[in-house]
Amino acid sequence: MAQKLQGKTVGMIALGCVKNRVDSEQMLGMLTNAGCIITDDPAKAEILIVNTCGFIAPAKEEAIDTILEMAEYKQTGKCRVLCATGCLTQRYGETLLDEIPEIDVMLGVNQYDKLLPMLEKALDGEKGNNTTVSHHFMECGRVLTTPPYSAYIKTGDGCDNRCAYCAIPLIRGNHRSVPMEKVLEEAEGLVAVGVKEIIVIAQDTTYYGKDLYGERKLAELLRRLCAIEGVEWVRLHYAYPTDFPQDVIEVLRDEPKMCKYLDIPLQHIADNVLSAMRRRITKAETEALV
Repeated sequence: MAQKLQGKTVGMIALGCVKNRVDSEQMLGMLTNAGCIITDDPAKAEILIVNTCGFIAPAKEEAIDTILEMAEYKQTGKCRVLCATGCLTQRYGETLLDEIPEIDVMLGVNQYDKLLPMLEKALDGEKGNNTTVSHHFMECGRVLTTPPYSAYIKTGDGCDNRCAYCAIPLIRGNHRSVPMEKVLEEAEGLVAVGVKEIIVIAQDTTYYGKDLYGERKLAELLRRLCAIEGVEWVRLHYAYPTDFPQDVIEVLRDEPKMCKYLDIPLQHIADNVLSAMRRRITKAETEALV
């Protein structure tokens, strides 16, 4: 499988949030398994991949500028295939291809299982584009881009909160939790290669489990992560404040491996602005949670 990719040098530029970083690490894992050689020098890469962010205007500008910068290596370096993936491509699709014809392969946020065959075809001169909506999770190894003692784990993708200013549901769809056993299995695999710190991430970590189990299961997941031998620290990021599961506070209090802080996106405190943002929480509820 993917014989044409064996020995090819690949450069990856990951933009945006740490959730995008995990997607990039999974792509690097697929490419490494296919026999590719990863390089951090874009001038030496035969295949260049830009995993984009498309959330706010500066992020879009950065993504477009980076794609254009990498496209120059078709003239000045060894680049044969330029691939754009991620949120910007999912959101703007054909428009982006029209504006940057140098792109040879374009994928959205959940089509990474098609990456290898599309890159192979591109090496033969056949361009590819797939930004169809897909809701499956990849199951593959990762090449960590974090320090060796630390790794992010995505417990889900998408979001059911329809905040007025946010494009995440448009780009990534409704919230989908990763089954708990899969999360624990990934954590055990990371510990086996030396990871000691697990950082739990998703668009909305506190929603975890509601779609699969009918109720929020973040507290149980955190306790089971803490129970893994070799895990020394567990951090919780992107903890949405609306309908915050109170049992998570008990886990923070009781589990010595849990880091004693919360990363909570408190976007505003004025009730009229919160209502206009469709945040579904009030000033009084926010203060009570804190």
